[in-house]
Order: sequence, then structure tokens, then C-alpha cells
Amino acid sequence: MCRGPEEENLRRLTADLGLDRQLTFAGQKSGAELAAILNRHQILVVPSRWAEPFGIVALEGIACGCVVVGSENGGLKEAIGPCGVTFENENLDALAAQLKRLLNDPGAQNSLRQHASEHLAKFQSDTVAAAYLRIIRKMVA
Repeated sequence: MCRGPEEENLRRLTADLGLDRQLTFAGQKSGAELAAILNRHQILVVPSRWAEPFGIVALEGIACGCVVVGSENGGLKEAIGPCGVTFENENLDALAAQLKRLLNDPGAQNSLRQHASEHLAKFQSDTVAAAYLRIIRKMVA
């Protein structure tokens, strides 16, 4: 199991707040195991302290039916697209406000999910490869 440097502190905090029965530290997951976990959830939170170059985890969540709430700086915002909402990096109040809004408005969640197929299509390998080829052809022309 993959463990981060803050896991023990987070486990302690979770217990202190009485949330240990509501939270699972699942560790690193991939493939079918990751998809099964994501499919059981409505919202995926992807916070980051820095400007992520891209956010494949956001696409994985969207593909599994999650609305993504993620940090706005960097490429994560592009990965989330119209299938979620963003908040200022490291702004916990903004994160809480976005979560509260989505949890209190299932209609907003459903509206964001409606964009999933079209958004995910932009990141299919053949679509990305074609975009690169267009750019390369323009550069050599």
C-alpha cells in the first residue's frame, strides 16, 4: 500500500473529529479497482498545492460519473472542463463552499455530468494525436 507522509496525521485528525467511520484511506489504486471505487461516488475532490501540469485523475473521475471539484491553477482546470468546478489552490474556504453548493444542489451535479461524453471525447488518443499532427503540419508548412 502506498502511504503519504501525512497519512498518520490525517488518520489522527479524522479520529479526533469523529469521522473515522465515514472515511477510508484506500491507498493507491488503478485499473478496475480504481473504477469500482470511483463508480460508488458522486463527487471527486482533487486539491493541489501547486499548478498541476494535467489531471488524469479528473478524467478518470468524470468517466466514472463523478463531478470533479479541483484546484484551478495549472492543467487540472482544463482536465475538469465543464464537468466540475474549481477553487483557488490552497483556499480551504473556497473548497468548502464549492462542496456545500454541490451537495445542496443535486441538479447542479446532474447538469455538470451532462457534459461528460463530449468532454472526454477531446482526450481520446486518436483525437489528441490528430491535434498534434495539425500543429506539426502548421509548423513545417
